[in-house]
Amino acid sequence: MIDRRNFCLAAGLPAATSWLGACGGGRFDTDAPARWATVAMRAAALAPPPGLPPFISARAYAIAFLAAHNALQAISPLYASYLPTDRAPGANVDAAIASAAHDVLVHELPFATALLDSEYASAIAAINGGGSKPKGIELGQRCAAAMLAHRADDGLAQTEAPFTEGVNPGEYRFIPPLLFAAGVGLGTHWKPFSIASAAAYRVAAPYAVTDAAYTADYNEVKTLGAAVGSTRTADQSEIGKFWLENTNDAWMQIALQLADKRDLPGWALMRALALIQMAQTDAYIACLESKYFYKFWRPMTAIQLAGSDGNPATTPDAAWVSFDFPCPPVPDYPSGHAASGGAGEAVLAALFGGDRADFTHQSVSLPGPTRSFSSFSQASTEIAASRVYVGYHFRAATVAGLAQGRLVGQQVRSQLAPRF
Repeated sequence: MIDRRNFCLAAGLPAATSWLGACGGGRFDTDAPARWATVAMRAAALAPPPGLPPFISARAYAIAFLAAHNALQAISPLYASYLPTDRAPGANVDAAIASAAHDVLVHELPFATALLDSEYASAIAAINGGGSKPKGIELGQRCAAAMLAHRADDGLAQTEAPFTEGVNPGEYRFIPPLLFAAGVGLGTHWKPFSIASAAAYRVAAPYAVTDAAYTADYNEVKTLGAAVGSTRTADQSEIGKFWLENTNDAWMQIALQLADKRDLPGWALMRALALIQMAQTDAYIACLESKYFYKFWRPMTAIQLAGSDGNPATTPDAAWVSFDFPCPPVPDYPSGHAASGGAGEAVLAALFGGDRADFTHQSVSLPGPTRSFSSFSQASTEIAASRVYVGYHFRAATVAGLAQGRLVGQQVRSQLAPRF
């Protein structure tokens, strides 16, 4: 990771050049990555109900941030570029980032065009010096077009596909009122950003519904995840609702907070944002591949139909409903929330010098409370556990998802390596 002591030297500036004199005052560094990360989240939040699935927003963010990252590397190549890009020394950094991010986000999030156009116009108008503005605009547009072309046939159009629900114990059934399965083709058709294939990260098979481990998980989620009559503590209830938000947005907010606290240079933050969203997208791809390979049923189905599951140790409750209802219309195993949690943990630990980090987070799904953490793994473990508390997942699904996400994140974090 590049710190401010080395950054100007790494960029090819004279050894005597101060950070504030050349990188700050001379506009070599930039606050644009943080600005456009915030704009991207605001834009995604404008999606019509029920909102964007996390795998859709993560993909859009990844394309936008990689385009902006490629533009920065064309100006001064401190890291490896994701796509080959012609050098553009002298281009204005802020203009390049704004153009790249804007063009991708307008393409991927067209419902937010008015916001994105307004933010872009404001960003461009505020640029005064620091290189050629027209050259920066052209560079950003070129990098955006290249990334969009690269992802044009990446499987997005094949995200949804027909699905026939199961009829046997343990097989996924639709949960009213969402009488469909979402993302059926995602794991088999989407092109990952970094991992070789989704199947290479497939988790081990889940337990049989007659196993003792299943019985233990069944009883746990039946008790902790119920809407009525649960033994959840107040803190567990808060955790469940707190982490309902899209995890890829949460990790990005945490990255921005730590970047500000640690005075991370703009080049390094742009790389961090790109890696986080690459890892999030690839974790969702791997997870959905596993989900539809195993097609394991959700706790709500399992509890309501336990009288016919062949396990004498499971007691049915036909009226059982999850604490948060309805749950996402995808199979249980493994947990996508846990996978995205593990991927974010792995990438951020690599970017910020280890697992240990003090940060707080405020959720959009439970406005008000703020939760504090002393490590990335503490947060990811809580993200995984939250899905048991809201009644969405058996514990085994969260454990498998967390491990899967960590493996994906470990692969993705090796991308966009420093060039020195």
